Amino acid sequence: MAMLAIFIAVSVLYAGDVTGRCRNNVTHCWYKNLFILEPHVRACHDLCNCTDTTLDCSSNQGKLKFVPHVNESYINLNFSNNKISNISDEDFFCNVSRNVRAIDLYNNGLRFISKGVFDGLDNLTELLLGGSNYLEYKDICCHIPNLQHLSLGCLRFGLAPRTTTNLSLFQSAKSLRTLGLWRNKIYKLHSALLPSLRTLNLESNRLFEFPVSCSDRKNESFFPSLEVLWLDGNMISCIDDPVCLPNLTELHLRYNRFVQLDTDAFFTARFGKLQFLKLNQLDHEFCRIRPYFVNNSIVTNISFTNNDVDFSQHYVNETAFGGCTSVQHLSLSGNNFRDVTKGKFHALLQPMEHSLKALYLGRVRLKFITSNMFSRLSQLRVLHLYGNDLSSIPDGAFNSLYHLTTLTLDQNNIATIAKATFSVHLRMRLQYVTLDCNPFQCTCDILWFQQWMKANPRVFHDYHGKGYRCANIGNISIPSFPLNPQACLLGSDAVAFTIAVTCVLLFFLLLFTILFRFRWHMRLWLYQVFHNSKRGRRSWRYKYDVFVSYAEEDARWVLQELLPVTEGRWGLILCLHQRDFRPGKHIVDNIADCVSESERVVLVFSPHFARSEWCQFELKLCQSVVMERDDVMVLVALQETRSRDMSGAMLAVLRTTTYIEWEEGQDATQAFWGRLRLALEDPDVVATQNNVCSLYMCS
Repeated sequence: MAMLAIFIAVSVLYAGDVTGRCRNNVTHCWYKNLFILEPHVRACHDLCNCTDTTLDCSSNQGKLKFVPHVNESYINLNFSNNKISNISDEDFFCNVSRNVRAIDLYNNGLRFISKGVFDGLDNLTELLLGGSNYLEYKDICCHIPNLQHLSLGCLRFGLAPRTTTNLSLFQSAKSLRTLGLWRNKIYKLHSALLPSLRTLNLESNRLFEFPVSCSDRKNESFFPSLEVLWLDGNMISCIDDPVCLPNLTELHLRYNRFVQLDTDAFFTARFGKLQFLKLNQLDHEFCRIRPYFVNNSIVTNISFTNNDVDFSQHYVNETAFGGCTSVQHLSLSGNNFRDVTKGKFHALLQPMEHSLKALYLGRVRLKFITSNMFSRLSQLRVLHLYGNDLSSIPDGAFNSLYHLTTLTLDQNNIATIAKATFSVHLRMRLQYVTLDCNPFQCTCDILWFQQWMKANPRVFHDYHGKGYRCANIGNISIPSFPLNPQACLLGSDAVAFTIAVTCVLLFFLLLFTILFRFRWHMRLWLYQVFHNSKRGRRSWRYKYDVFVSYAEEDARWVLQELLPVTEGRWGLILCLHQRDFRPGKHIVDNIADCVSESERVVLVFSPHFARSEWCQFELKLCQSVVMERDDVMVLVALQETRSRDMSGAMLAVLRTTTYIEWEEGQDATQAFWGRLRLALEDPDVVATQNNVCSLYMCS
């Protein structure tokens, strides 16, 4: 089992985790230290190191052309990186123990291997042949009776890539459990029955289609025992039916070209034992996630990181993870959750509310979290929120997570943390916390946090090695920042008192400013309240609220100033001769009827009014109406009119009736409209306005 683990590690770590390079600048095709040497290493040859079980003759770069003679206790041989292009001597391994179990020939530039080289090595179970030149699959001996693990990664087939690979070439290895064919430029794969195969590594090839797993006979599986399938770094865009992988537990599909994830793509009927699903860093055009795209109640681990998918958009269905009722680990880091609503967030995680134990939301552009955002995840133990834009944490945001032990909040914009954010019970539960790389403001508000850190130094981890630094004080950490509890307590009371007094003073200052600014409006309102109650709308006996008498030259003011306010804002109905006189009716009759049908009369005095014969007629008619109905006339002085230009009727009216004068300017116009509204709603008010300054014009 130990050797199996070593082989799988070699197959997986082909990119970024190896320590050497292939010849001709082809990287990541060999692993220098496959066999980890034991503590007491000794030189068993000038160019080899030995332990009790391992003969390590690697990385001699052509200086060693044979396997040295050693005793039979060595069952692992590492002969990688020695620039051996041909192994034609069938006695090449004559000095190796007949009990050898693992041979590593990676990165030797092999072109030819004699078919009888491995004869007699009946206990050989692992063979690693990668990083070679022109070595064909048919030249690789698969007749080793007990061979279980074969790695053929990073083979170089001359100038032309190997476009097609037929797995039937490996059927002679009856006990084969692990097969690595990564980085071989395979475009098309022909499946064949490999009943013992448990791990198949096809990473970093050029496959456009998901491997065919069903034979033509009753949909029998080509890989009935397969448990792990690596397909990272290919060009697969969909998974077509049928799928016959009855024992598959791990499926790796990183760096493929899925444009969308269709409903039931990983349905339980397709992958009946699938537990681990990896869909990281898919094609940059990937955008659409259909409802129930996994829909697998067996899956326990879903990794969907670094896809930059905006989960707030409509193309990501809120039931995308529907049917995933057993998921324990969900990684969504490296996507976009900035504008995801609370409702959609809860809908996405709803299927796994009672099973989810670890949630990864690092670098998802979160600007805030709510106090109950994670409250439904009753079994959550691990929560990662690192690398976001959080500036604060709501009080009690994690208190309902009764199993939470790991919380990462590093690389955010958190300046301070309130004591109520972490309850006493939560602090006792947490075992691993990262809050480094935040711009903390070191003040008395952070005293409790400093005390928590000092009391539990093993809980707080510095993931980035930059420490918990004070952003407002250079080169000092929170634990070392000097804070006196007594001084902070006194300071807090003084600050609270100062703030309270300041707020009271500001309130009274603001109140005084408002009262002074709107003093005329207040006086007018008080007059309305205490002097007289408002009258209702016009009586049912009248057709119009107001009859307006004005000269033709003043029509512009009436239409642009008076009409929008009285009809538009106050809801009154005005009678204007230009609009409401009945056509074909004598003008005298029109005037008489309209005045009698109006509850109020507004006379717009101006020099033009004084010169208009019809206006003078209307004035005299209105005077007779006033004698019959008291307090129906309202005078508006639109422009100053000299006494010598006025008619006798106008002078008589001005001497007995208070008028409302129109003036430009914001305060003056506000005063005008206020007085006019009072006059139209309550005529008694006009009689009290003989001293015009008493309401608006004087202070």
